[in-house]
Amino acid sequence: MKTVYVITMWSGGRPAKKWKSESPPETTQQGTGVSFVSTGTRLHVTVIGNISVEEYESGKEELEMGLNPTESYTDNDTPLKPSNVERLF
Repeated sequence: MKTVYVITMWSGGRPAKKWKSESPPETTQQGTGVSFVSTGTRLHVTVIGNISVEEYESGKEELEMGLNPTESYTDNDTPLKPSNVERLF
């Protein structure tokens, strides 16, 4: 499993932009934002302002499905959607 960080920039109480990073974001020197490397573009990004950082573990579902694949299907062989997974973007 690996850790994935989701950085969200907020505007007017709503999410305006989201990024994913595989390394933990670092606080800027002024303490008003974070810097990180975006997973999608591999570019260094600095976000200042109203932001949030969430930490997720990636790969848990794949490990569970690989260890016991029969529990991932119903009687009619239709894959089940894991109940602990949310769409990030």
